[in-house]
Amino acid sequence: MRHPGQLKSLQSLLNARGGGLDTLQLEAQLHQARAKTVLALLPEAYWTQVRLGDLEQGLLTLYVPSAALATKLRFEEQRLLASLTKDRLFQGIRRIQLRVRPTPPTLETPARSAQRMADPVAAAHLSAVASQLQDGPLKARFQQLAARVSGNPPPDQSLPMHSEMDPQTVCGAGDYSTHDHCVHRDNDQ
Repeated sequence: MRHPGQLKSLQSLLNARGGGLDTLQLEAQLHQARAKTVLALLPEAYWTQVRLGDLEQGLLTLYVPSAALATKLRFEEQRLLASLTKDRLFQGIRRIQLRVRPTPPTLETPARSAQRMADPVAAAHLSAVASQLQDGPLKARFQQLAARVSGNPPPDQSLPMHSEMDPQTVCGAGDYSTHDHCVHRDNDQ
């Protein structure tokens, strides 16, 4: 005999007759049979989009992902209703209600490396620009960027964020009046 505070085993819950589990299983089977019947009456293109709701007080609810599909199915409503009233699973059905329930977007984000595709042409152009630069730190940044775009970034190096860069280091000592983020040297004039 078990203690009153002790939990019942899962097996004892599954084997219990007259419990809520039997009722729940019967309702699930009924819902599945109704869903198969409704889907069989719909065009095949809608099978993956239409979800069966409840049948309460003669009102059958169907859930669809868009208002456009709901409108299309409203034109089929009378035909569906006529077919469903003949089926014993839908006793007492008087009306079909279509509700729009958009499907949530999937949040499958590929790995960061898979998001960026290697572009050897862009890497070649960046390397060509880097080879023509005289400024050492800027040349190094272009070479790093070329390596990253080629799909072979150096393992221990990454490009710093723009806010982390020192404008003096990036822009060099020249007068870059077209670049707002560069240091302007007016002392040489």
